Amino acid sequence: MAQDTTDLASSAEATASTAPVVRGVIFLSHANPEENAFVTWLAAQLVTAGYEVWCDVTKLLGGERFWRDIEEAIDAHTFRFLFVSTLETNRKSGTLRELKLAIAAQESHGLGDFIIPLKIDDFPFASMDARLRDLNFMRFDQGWPAALAKLLKLLEREGAPMSPLASASAVTEWRQRSFDSRRRVQVGEEAVYSNWFRVTLPEKLWFHDLGLAGRKLEQAVSGYAFPHRLHADRLVSFASPPEVQLALGPKVALRRSDEVRTEDFIANGDEALEILQSDASNIVTGLLGQAWNRTLEEKGLASLAMASGALAWFFRKDQLPNNRAHFTRPKTQKKTFRQLVGSKSKRTRVGEKAPDGHWHYAVSALPQLHPFPRLVLRHHVIFTDDGETPWKSAERMLKARRSVCKRWWNAEWRDRLFAMLAALGEGGDELTLSVSDDAAFAMSTQPMSFVSPRRFLEDNECGIDESGDIELVEDADEDDEQEDDGER
Repeated sequence: MAQDTTDLASSAEATASTAPVVRGVIFLSHANPEENAFVTWLAAQLVTAGYEVWCDVTKLLGGERFWRDIEEAIDAHTFRFLFVSTLETNRKSGTLRELKLAIAAQESHGLGDFIIPLKIDDFPFASMDARLRDLNFMRFDQGWPAALAKLLKLLEREGAPMSPLASASAVTEWRQRSFDSRRRVQVGEEAVYSNWFRVTLPEKLWFHDLGLAGRKLEQAVSGYAFPHRLHADRLVSFASPPEVQLALGPKVALRRSDEVRTEDFIANGDEALEILQSDASNIVTGLLGQAWNRTLEEKGLASLAMASGALAWFFRKDQLPNNRAHFTRPKTQKKTFRQLVGSKSKRTRVGEKAPDGHWHYAVSALPQLHPFPRLVLRHHVIFTDDGETPWKSAERMLKARRSVCKRWWNAEWRDRLFAMLAALGEGGDELTLSVSDDAAFAMSTQPMSFVSPRRFLEDNECGIDESGDIELVEDADEDDEQEDDGER
C-alpha cells in the first residue's frame, strides 16, 4: 500500500532537520559601500579557490545553502567569520551587530579562531573594537596579494570545506548576472577629470632664528597670522625677514634667517639645517594645508573637523546668490550652475515630510607634493540646523548623508566640485593661497584631466533636476533588521 504523501513530507522534513550541518561558509562582514570594492575582489578570489562565500555585495557565491536570516548563517553555517576592520566597520551598527553574533556563535559552539579580522587601511589598532585587539589580523594594508596567500594557507591548514559549486566559472556567471546592460565599456578616448588640482609653490622658504626656544618661542609666535611651523627652535615661514620682524614687533629680535629654494628643499632636505628629505616634505605639505584652511576661513566658509583631522569646508546658507555657484564645464565650455546649499526634510513613517535643517556640499583637502605639488579634494555633505553650525552627532550626520545622497552619481559630485572651485576662485583660473604679504601658493581651479582609452556609457541615467531649489529628503528610520539586510 502506498505511503501517505503527508507522512513522506513529514519524514523528509524530520530527516533534514536532524541531518548534521556542515560549516562551510566564509562570511565577509564589512561596511557598505565603503569596502565594497575590496570585498568583491576578496569574495571572487576565495570562490575561485573553491570556497563558499557570503557577503552582502555578492550574496551567497559558490554554494546553494539557504537560511532564514544572517543570524542563522553566522550561527549554524559559517566556518570562519572575516571582519573587515576599518573606521566604518568599527562604528556602524550593522557590522557591530554581526560581530556580536559571531562572538556569541564562537562561545556557544566552542569554535576556535572563528573570527579573523582583516586590516585594509591605516586605521590604528588602538581605535578598533576592544573585542578585536587581541586577535591575529590579516594585514591586507601591506598588500592584497600577499595577505590573500596567507589567508588561503590558513583556510587550507584549518580544513575549510571546499564547495563543488565554487570556481572561477561561478564568479564569471555571477558577474554576468549582475551586469547592468545600460552600463557598458566602449573603445574610444575620453577625457577623465580627477579631484587633483595643481599647485605652484613659492620660490623661497625661510628658517628664522629668534634667539628663543621651547615655550618662549611658542609664545613669541602665537600671534603670527601667516602659515608657519616651528622646527628645531626655528620659525619656518615663506615670509622674508623684514616681514617676520614687522609681524612679531619690537619685543622679538630676529637674530638670523636662512633661505632655501622650496623645490630643492622638498627634493633633498637640507644638510646644513639637519633636515631629512621626508621631514622637508612634511614641513611644506603642512604649510600648504595651513594656507588652504586660512584662505577658506578668510572667505567666510564654515568648517567641520572630520575623523581624519582634515577640515571639511562649506558655504553657509545664503552666502552664495540663491545658494548656487556658476562654472564652465571643462569638456563643453558651456556655462551652467550647481546648488551647493539646500533644505533638508525627513519623511515620517506615515509618509509626511518635516523640515530637518539644511544640507551643504563640502570639500576637504589633502596636500601632496610627489610627483608634483597638488591638492587632492574630497567630497562631503554636511548638515546644519541653522545654515552654518554642523550637527554634533556624527552618527546622525552619517545616516542622513547615506539616505539623501544615495541617488547622487559621479556627475552630481563632479559638477559640484567644479562649482565649488569656481566660487572660491571667483571665476578665475587660480585660487591664491597667501603665505606672506609677498608670497603665495597658486592653486589651479581647473582639475587635472587624463585621457582614457575606454569610455564608460551609462544610458538612461537621470541626474538631479537643478532648475529649482533642491530639497533632500531623508527616509524614515528603519528597524535594525531592515538596516542589516540593506546598506550598512
